[in-house]
Amino acid sequence: MKVAYKHCRSYTKTQNPLLYLDYISFSHVSRRLTEVKWEESNEEIKKMGKKSKHSYQYGLVKKGGNSVVMGAKTTIVARFYQPKSGHALIVKYLLRIGKRRDMKCWRCGHEYQTRDHHFKWSKRWKQEQKRLWVDGQEGEDGYDAVEKVLKKLKISLPMSLVFAEEKCSKALMDFLVHTDVGRISGVVEEAENSDHKESSDGGV
Repeated sequence: MKVAYKHCRSYTKTQNPLLYLDYISFSHVSRRLTEVKWEESNEEIKKMGKKSKHSYQYGLVKKGGNSVVMGAKTTIVARFYQPKSGHALIVKYLLRIGKRRDMKCWRCGHEYQTRDHHFKWSKRWKQEQKRLWVDGQEGEDGYDAVEKVLKKLKISLPMSLVFAEEKCSKALMDFLVHTDVGRISGVVEEAENSDHKESSDGGV
């Protein structure tokens, strides 16, 4: 209340009725508190952007986002931001929202299906993973592999850091183009086939 009142004192007579009325409108105070909160948040975001190359980049948001990602097809862009935010069509997320009963990967049969599993260890996309992490791609549309960019082995690199580094975006986008990670088509069928197989094995 005191913070809102302090900021409201800078208003003119027309803008700020608090100084000229015997009562305070709760809606006015609430609105001003919200304005103050966003002003402070924007300042913090600006500071964060200057501290680390892996921090949230305020200037990048103003320009329209990651240029590599934003220039791609909408479907690929969605499949990039879903795993980045932790909402991709993988078992860990589907289990959390009640759409799966266990953590087993329906694509390769591994005990766990997580974001790291898809991008690093799944047997289904070994070739694509090697290009993403180790080999990279040469040519006009080429890119450096993630391990070369971040100078660490994939086992020690959390995916949150990889997604935060814009220099890795091209490699990630290429991986998504050549795999089914985050793709809606085929997910239901594979999951149902996996469940059916488990039921059949249990009944033998």
